[in-house]
Amino acid sequence: MKATVVPNRNAIFSSILYGYALSIATKEDIDVIIALGVHSGDHAIYPDCRPEFYESLGESFAKGNWDSERISFHLPYIDGDKETILKDALESCNKLDIDFDTIFRNTNTSYNPDAKGRSSGTSGADVERILAFHAIGREDPVEYVKSWNEVLQGGLKAHLRFHVMKQNGTERPFTGEYDKHFETGIYNCADCGIALFESDSKFDSGCGWPAFSNESENANIKQLIDTSHGMKRIEVRCSNCDSHLGHLFHEARGPRYCINSICLEFQGE
Repeated sequence: MKATVVPNRNAIFSSILYGYALSIATKEDIDVIIALGVHSGDHAIYPDCRPEFYESLGESFAKGNWDSERISFHLPYIDGDKETILKDALESCNKLDIDFDTIFRNTNTSYNPDAKGRSSGTSGADVERILAFHAIGREDPVEYVKSWNEVLQGGLKAHLRFHVMKQNGTERPFTGEYDKHFETGIYNCADCGIALFESDSKFDSGCGWPAFSNESENANIKQLIDTSHGMKRIEVRCSNCDSHLGHLFHEARGPRYCINSICLEFQGE
């Protein structure tokens, strides 16, 4: 469970709202709709943002309360993400003739802002927000501790790292930071920090990704058979955090660990 997760959070909030809505419905003799801005783009970290959670929650509330037919949930973004919300906000601001940037300049998504309240640009919520603004072609009007270009590049890097290490993706060849990198030091796992490779085992294979002839002594990198994309290869994963790293090839010149740069953090001597 991530440190930012509050257990049962949305069930607690929804329960309070439901009780209040039901009291209004009974007192005023009207139907009440509860509108929530949750979106399922968060469900990988927050399971209580899934559509099925609210379906189940609604059924439980209905069974536990009289007059529950007078209460319903309105979840306009449940099948969307932060980009969906921003696009809707743009449309709504235009209709209401209010300034989009003024509205969002007065919001803060960051879990770790600095003492001045400026967004860090590094928390998961920051990254999702940065990428959402980038997707709609706008610069986020909120103040960050670094420039917009810096936090955007950081967000794009975090997005690629998640795609490669957690979704078994692959970065494009010849684009990685460490493809042509040959300084002396250690290459650590970008997710958990354990030592994976040492610089004296790195060589230029010409394949477009960092290549190593052997792993660090205590790396104990996992090797799994990978039959994806119509090929049979050996996938390599971090033994500590189980993140995808790349593949291992046995060639005439010896082993070649073909590793995505985004999976590595270099520590120089």
